[in-house]
Amino acid sequence: MSAERYRSVFHTGLPADEAFSVAEQQIRCWLGHKHLDQQAFDKGAARVGADGQLMLVLARNAPDGAQTKRWQLREPRAQGTWVSTLTVHAPGRNRGGARSWFWLDIELLVPPVTQADEDGPVKARRPGVPQLVRGLLDVVDARDSLTLLREKPILVRPPDVDTLIHVVCDPDRRMPVIVASAHPQRDFQEWRRVVESATRYTAGLAGLHLLDPHATEEFNQEIGDTHRVWGGAVRTYLPGADPASADDALRHRVLSSTWVQGGQPRARVLLSGLPYRLSSEALLPRPLAGLSRALLSNPTPLEGASPLSRTPSDSRHEDVQDLRKNLDAALELVAEAEKTEEKLAQRNDELIALSAEFDAVNQRAESFRDQIRTLRRLLVLAGRETDANAPADEHTRLPTTFAEVLDRMDKELPRVIFTGDLDHPLDDLDSRPSASSWAQTAWQAMLAMNNYAETSVEGSFAGGFLTWCKEPPPAAHAISAGKVAPDESEPVKNDPKMRRARLLPAPNTVDPSGKVFMGAHVRLGGGTGMSAPRMHYFDDVKNTGKIYIGYLGPHLPVKTTN
Repeated sequence: MSAERYRSVFHTGLPADEAFSVAEQQIRCWLGHKHLDQQAFDKGAARVGADGQLMLVLARNAPDGAQTKRWQLREPRAQGTWVSTLTVHAPGRNRGGARSWFWLDIELLVPPVTQADEDGPVKARRPGVPQLVRGLLDVVDARDSLTLLREKPILVRPPDVDTLIHVVCDPDRRMPVIVASAHPQRDFQEWRRVVESATRYTAGLAGLHLLDPHATEEFNQEIGDTHRVWGGAVRTYLPGADPASADDALRHRVLSSTWVQGGQPRARVLLSGLPYRLSSEALLPRPLAGLSRALLSNPTPLEGASPLSRTPSDSRHEDVQDLRKNLDAALELVAEAEKTEEKLAQRNDELIALSAEFDAVNQRAESFRDQIRTLRRLLVLAGRETDANAPADEHTRLPTTFAEVLDRMDKELPRVIFTGDLDHPLDDLDSRPSASSWAQTAWQAMLAMNNYAETSVEGSFAGGFLTWCKEPPPAAHAISAGKVAPDESEPVKNDPKMRRARLLPAPNTVDPSGKVFMGAHVRLGGGTGMSAPRMHYFDDVKNTGKIYIGYLGPHLPVKTTN
């Protein structure tokens, strides 16, 4: 079994032949760094070390023109076998020019513990950043969407701040972005060396950036108070950062300068722990999904190797048949492992989103308790102690499923109408572990919408729903404004396929065609895909006096999910 795994996945603009050549050059250098046999590697020999070290190579050319090559170094040790696997994949059909993917896994395979093992299980060892990754980051233009990956933090000066803001807010990035601020009381070059040392374990796992003193000030002005980084602190921005949402700020951890400069080993562990886990447990990008099974099931013979299709002699026919059966069984196991890993990654994504949601709700609840204590104290001081302890005159019962949400809408929310599909994908949503949390968020949003619509029809409120949530009237139902998106981005609205997915059912009184573009939406969860459900709506309060919800389900297609 594998104790822990280092995983780095990035893409480059290199075509297949150049990507394979760079990979082989860096593997050769890496073997030299390990004092292994580079000449054996050059000749294609499997054995590259005197202590049983093996280099296995697989390649595959797909009918659509995709090319894949995998190198795997296996190093036996007393505690298990270190397995280092580099996969380079060049898709056959690329959008936006040639692109190749690099995928590196490092893990310690520990043999199962038996009753004869008196010392117990081997303690899990987390692999460090391999020299192979450092070498690759030094010679290729490695990227995670807009994020440029380097071994050391990229120096950010004032002209670079806008680019960094785009990187932090990029909805398509998969990795965290770590941003270090300048220390106000330390020489900047000295501080740069401290930050480079503190982030040493995060190479290949996150985008690394260091703001100079002027850039620190400008970055904080641009990104806003809730998402700023200051005083030599280092902040880890998770994917999906939204500076417009104060609640979102809680997801992005800040490590103070005291920790950064106080103890380098401790700072390295604190900064690398979350990126390490996120990278190891995340879903692979779509171009890499299923590659392991494809490589094993239909490899392309390498030059000098005997073709697998050669007819075996009669004396070996039975052995070959047994080997093929074993291979089929192995492929089934690989397929099952891939499915399990995908499910675990989805659950992990949900847990991260729920954890962020819990932090935000917990903070809001504490703020409300502070406000209640203050109001009660003021009432007591005003001689109204009875009012200070009066029970609530309204009790909100939250639903636990989306089915319950829709059942209660007609009875309790006359100005919020659901026009979407009652069956799909609601059934799928209700089967998820996070369903109750999402359903409750949807209900709270609908309560706010109904309250907003009633007040607007009465003529007591003239703004839109986002304004209502930003500045709700006293005692009004409202949700965090950070959850409300009044429209989709321009790329989504201008893309025919994405726009069509948001053309949703509405009454003929709203549009004679029976459909209307619903770009406005409420974020019911964080993350992407199924762990990021959305509620798309059309605000027709100024016309029919109602709000129409045309979609409840997983995040509709964007660039990331195409």
